[in-house]
Amino acid sequence: MKPILIIAPHTKIESNAKALAANYDDVDVELALLEQAVEIAQNAERKGVEAIISRGGTARIIEKTVPAVPVIEIQVSPYDVLKAIYTAKQYGQNICIVGFKNILEGAATLGPILDANINVYHIANAEDGERYIKHLIESGERIDALLGGTVAENLAMKYNIPTVQLETGTPSIEASIMEARRILEVARKEKEKTELFKAVLHYINEGIISVDQNKRVTAFNSAAGKIVGVSGTDAIGRHIEELIPNTRLDKVIENNTPELGQLFKIGKFQVVTNRVPIIIKDKTVGAVATFQDITKIQEYEQRIRTELLSKGHVAKYSFSDILGESVALLKAKDKAKRYAANNSTVLIVGESGTGKEMFAQSIHLESERRNEPFVAVNCAAIPENLLESELFGYEEGAFTGARKAGKSGLFTEAHRGTIFLDEIGEISIELQTRLLRVLQEREVRPVGSNKVIPIDIRILAATNKNLQQEVEKGNFRRDLYYRLNILQLHVPALRDRQDDIRLLSRHFIKKISSRYNKVIEIPDNTLDKLRQYDWPGNIRELENIIERLVVLNDSIITVEQVEEILDEQSMGIKGDDAENFDRNIDSLEEVKRGHIERILSECEGNQTLAAHRLGISRTHLWRIINNYQKH
Repeated sequence: MKPILIIAPHTKIESNAKALAANYDDVDVELALLEQAVEIAQNAERKGVEAIISRGGTARIIEKTVPAVPVIEIQVSPYDVLKAIYTAKQYGQNICIVGFKNILEGAATLGPILDANINVYHIANAEDGERYIKHLIESGERIDALLGGTVAENLAMKYNIPTVQLETGTPSIEASIMEARRILEVARKEKEKTELFKAVLHYINEGIISVDQNKRVTAFNSAAGKIVGVSGTDAIGRHIEELIPNTRLDKVIENNTPELGQLFKIGKFQVVTNRVPIIIKDKTVGAVATFQDITKIQEYEQRIRTELLSKGHVAKYSFSDILGESVALLKAKDKAKRYAANNSTVLIVGESGTGKEMFAQSIHLESERRNEPFVAVNCAAIPENLLESELFGYEEGAFTGARKAGKSGLFTEAHRGTIFLDEIGEISIELQTRLLRVLQEREVRPVGSNKVIPIDIRILAATNKNLQQEVEKGNFRRDLYYRLNILQLHVPALRDRQDDIRLLSRHFIKKISSRYNKVIEIPDNTLDKLRQYDWPGNIRELENIIERLVVLNDSIITVEQVEEILDEQSMGIKGDDAENFDRNIDSLEEVKRGHIERILSECEGNQTLAAHRLGISRTHLWRIINNYQKH
């Protein structure tokens, strides 16, 4: 059966409807009135009709008796009523209109306008019409013409009264078809959403139970049934306490407060549960609980770990995780995204703490190798004597302490994926020679082996050193530098993207506060103070400072607190001075002094500007300089 059925209460409506239905492949037309129409509508419902169109009392009675199917009423336009009254006036001024209220609403007011004596009688069924007309005739009331639908037409024939059919124009019928199709489209979309919700509800691993304000179950999925030991059919409508004692869902409804990550025992199952109120238009109308068997959580965690281990290594940061809106950062991200689209080696340069590895992982996840391993190696963190075997692997018995079966190297594990060589400037000249061969030949020779293994990898490297200067000093091979420096990406220092400090600070406060179960606020003037600092340790230093502020605070971070911590921070090793420390400068005080003198030089002796750069007060800077001059 077609999804839309027009039940026409009159032959004229049937004729117009059939002419229109010929233009649609989803519309059928039947002729029937009142009780006959109900029988047809009920039969159509059984056959799967999705919407019914009719007029007047027929529409009303179908709507009452077939409530599961939407009924669209054909509207009688004011023009249709005016036209019918005008036609009826040819028989005389006394016009009686008999019909259903939904059709004739306001028709009586047209009498004075059309110079006619109009009596309107609203009926609920054919018997009502019979009584009205019979009463008028017996009382001697003059009826020049009877106007209405099929009921009026039948009464006129019985009592020999001139009749005018209240016709429904083709535009009204077509408008009803359009409305029916719109309702069906909405209903189908809602049905799709409902089916999707059911699929999610019944096939996810978490148990889900929802209750209404009376604590009666309104949703109960199959996972909940397995834990509780009751089917969804048996659970719906029952009081939650009959199924699970002490669920605390009543408390969630009363207090309007979620309870998250709670341990709870249901029968023999130990579960982790979340209980959340259901709020509609600021009113709590129920609650929902989700829960999962702890042993299942442990099982899934183990499975995920095993899968990741078998796959090798994965990247977790994408470009969306690199926060900032400054021009410098957006340019770097745009360039990195362009680099991700090809397979060439990328050299990522930038100071420590700027997020070079986040860019490397993002490039990998944006590339065609995104589903393959991402292997990260910190060349400075692995002792020199182990780095070679870690990178290239080794054969059985290659050296004392080697595994019996040998070991594959990180280059091999990165096959078809990406290897990220962080702190590339720290590797020795000898190892640089072997690395150069990998870049040239795309093959590796494990330690102690005479065989080479071809590999398909993309190489990303990073450094906080100026490799060109290292080449000039003889610390880095020139040919390796040019092999690495095909695509260069500069990650800006935090002082070069000060517009991002507010955004990053708020992000770290939210993240760290959540970790410590705190709610910490930071006013704009405090954020402005953070922007004034030079941040030689970049984003890593900012995150560390924010964590210190969150730990020491319980509500609002003040300017004074920030000044105190930044004053302490300025005493430590910053920026390029860290390298000076590595070169055996004996005194931290010398490092501090050298850093301050460098900032003063860059600010051309302007102490106000230098203090601003250092993130300390001008008075504090003056005291430091005065102390140096005394010594």
